[in-house]
Amino acid sequence: MNKDVAKQITGFLTALFLFLGTINVKFEWFTLDSINAFEVVIVAAIPLVYTFYRIYQNHYGTTEKAKEQKEVLKQKGLK
Repeated sequence: MNKDVAKQITGFLTALFLFLGTINVKFEWFTLDSINAFEVVIVAAIPLVYTFYRIYQNHYGTTEKAKEQKEVLKQKGLK
């Protein structure tokens, strides 16, 4: 799934790059190589963001079920 999302984003950026080229708008930093490099960053960033979210959720118990479970564990002396 991560690669699918990255392919969608980079596909859009490639289409944007080609469109800008046809209307003669050029940016030195916006090349096919920079788009491909950005894809690598996206593929690495998606699992990183997901991991940070799960860590946050586990530590701060953002749901009611998690808060109840934390209280039960405290009462049983397991946490």
